[in-house]
Amino acid sequence: MSWRVGDFVAVRDATVRLRAGQIHALVGENGAGKSTLLKLMAGALAPSSGQILVEGAALSPATQAEAIRRGVGMVYQHFALVPSFTGLENLMLGVEPVGPGGWLRPGVMEAKARQVAEQTGLQVNLSVPVNQLGVGERQRLEILRVLVRGARALLLDEPTAVLTPTEAQGLYELLRRVAAQGAAVAVVTHHLDEVLRHADEVTVLRRGEQVFQGEVRGVSADELAARALGQIPRVPRPPEVPYDAPTLLELEGLQAEGLGPLSLRLRRGEVLGVAGIDGNGQDALVEALAGLRGARGALRLGGQELGSATVLARRAAGLEVVHGDRHRFGMLADASVHDNLVLGDLGPGEAELGARRLAASGAEPRDPGRRAGALSGGNQQKLVMARALDRGPRALVAAYPTRGIDAAAGALVRQRLVAAAQGGAAVLLISGDWAELRAVAHRIAVMRKGALVAELPPDASEQELGKSMMEGA
Repeated sequence: MSWRVGDFVAVRDATVRLRAGQIHALVGENGAGKSTLLKLMAGALAPSSGQILVEGAALSPATQAEAIRRGVGMVYQHFALVPSFTGLENLMLGVEPVGPGGWLRPGVMEAKARQVAEQTGLQVNLSVPVNQLGVGERQRLEILRVLVRGARALLLDEPTAVLTPTEAQGLYELLRRVAAQGAAVAVVTHHLDEVLRHADEVTVLRRGEQVFQGEVRGVSADELAARALGQIPRVPRPPEVPYDAPTLLELEGLQAEGLGPLSLRLRRGEVLGVAGIDGNGQDALVEALAGLRGARGALRLGGQELGSATVLARRAAGLEVVHGDRHRFGMLADASVHDNLVLGDLGPGEAELGARRLAASGAEPRDPGRRAGALSGGNQQKLVMARALDRGPRALVAAYPTRGIDAAAGALVRQRLVAAAQGGAAVLLISGDWAELRAVAHRIAVMRKGALVAELPPDASEQELGKSMMEGA
């Protein structure tokens, strides 16, 4: 099947077969058509040509409602939950169980959810609002919502993008149990190691075209990478920072809701990695540094006190912040690619500025007039990173900067983070990718319950990192 908009072809003549009892991985570079292909299978998009067959019969009409009715369910990269509703209320939304007189019967849904949870090991607290759940719990709730609606084909778009390695392992163990009960599972991922460890079959897309499909057994990581991404650039380690290098970014007793008190110092040219299970104060730290969350304590950049400074004043002083949630803080989905690239830097010369940043970003397609929200998640992230890095910050706070980016693009982002440090910037890198932290950080601080509980060298093992996250110092 194919899907196109005008002259742009997102998917061209792809054929994918999902088999009951198996996990099928979809891999490829950003903008390769992976998410589009998944949405076609889920009925969220109607194919321009070709058709979707569910158990041998055409999906007609090719709509999401019909796909759900036929047993096809999708978990999107950006969760479709109502934050103020409880988990149980989210499960019922759109499929409300009613009894005589039209009265809601939440107990019916709760019993059904408990039955599915027992079969799959999907444990979720259904009694609290979703905004009180961690990322991993919200994801399990999304999967539970699909399964209680009778899904026999489960489609997941970048399910491990926001998870730590331990959480990702748990997710795949869950998906294997779901597949073992007769479901077909499809997963879009950028992590080739996940494909090799957990998938039965793999489809590789490149620029909308299917270039490989077959069993994972017998396929090497190098072969997958070459087919999907081409040459992945090498990321050199940052040079050692002189012992007497001046302190550039300093936090002393920084405290806010969900954070601290927290103190740290970054020297000029240093990359400090921050690791931690999601929801342990990372977002609060980023928002406090950006000036979006009221905080007490000292924040100094090059000796200049910025604790009471506005967002614009902090940026003018050379503090650049890339948030983990690009849709809330990093971009305007309905604005053009160009407008997003020059956001905050409007004025004379913005045409040349936007063109330079677009070329540096590597985002595809390279159409400055295209709506930014129409790009893949990875390409949106490339725009946000290109804008931040091009400003030449004195201190850069980068939260999950390679989340949702393919391996080749992620390596380029890491190269640029290292280059920023080499140029004299202090870089605070918050990441859930332990390999990324070990590759580029001079030292790794571990966050737990809003505090820094341990500091480890970059050659620390996954076991040491995991223990620090769970138990503290």
